Amino acid sequence: MSRFVPHRIPPQALCVVLLGALAYGFILTAQASIRAPGKYCGVIVFDRWDTCFLLSGHFITYISDGVKNELRPYAGRAMQLDALEVSQPLNPGDALVRRYQIIGPAPNNHYWVTLDGLELAARSDFGPQGTATFLIQLHNTGTNPVTVNRSEFGPTLLGLSLKAPFWPSDSRSGAWITRVGLLQSSSSEIWSSTPWESWSGTTKYSASFAIDPKSLPPERFQLAPGQSLKVRVTFKASPGQYQFIVGYGGGVHEEKSLASNAISFDLNDAGIATLAKREVSSAR
Repeated sequence: MSRFVPHRIPPQALCVVLLGALAYGFILTAQASIRAPGKYCGVIVFDRWDTCFLLSGHFITYISDGVKNELRPYAGRAMQLDALEVSQPLNPGDALVRRYQIIGPAPNNHYWVTLDGLELAARSDFGPQGTATFLIQLHNTGTNPVTVNRSEFGPTLLGLSLKAPFWPSDSRSGAWITRVGLLQSSSSEIWSSTPWESWSGTTKYSASFAIDPKSLPPERFQLAPGQSLKVRVTFKASPGQYQFIVGYGGGVHEEKSLASNAISFDLNDAGIATLAKREVSSAR
């Protein structure tokens, strides 16, 4: 598998995006970043396998299994942590926080996005053919128009750990597709994540996702009070257990972000998706 990793810099600076592929994994939009001790922000998520991480837009910061329980009361809330011990198996790459202190709610600084009045949700849209298709919905419940940037969305596919070299999570699961926004547009179906493949013994794993161009909004637009945005995305992956969740806004270190509800589903050998019988995610 290969992976591209983006990194946020202060709003006053020029953001340069580097595209590249690393030998171990995911194909993603990227910029190198050293994940060092310091302040980290994100919505606290416990996925269907009880792996804990911070979700901040299209960024994930994992919390080590041995120290995650202190964050359970904050599941679904955007929090700020002081990460005292951080490991990053590969740069670019995601980080694992092994020791931290809770600072409090993530600051609503408006550096990257305005979240006031916005609600983010996801729902399954498998249809008669059982494709792993989901609707991302952003709704403005406030009284003022809000500027929305589609690059700030983070459609994330979680799955069981691949135990690959440089895999950052020390829990049962992790992100198979992450660090991507809703940037592409075309007159036909776009496979936004170049399919990656990995072998574990005699088993091959792969994953990719597409955005329905008919549902793709402008790169930057105003969402009026009471108005909703809906974007349809479809995933292809190896048979197995998965979970879909979406982040919006924030930044690994900077500010508050949103997270949708999480949807657990399974894919059979024919690629047909079914909702998991038991939802255990605590992300809201």
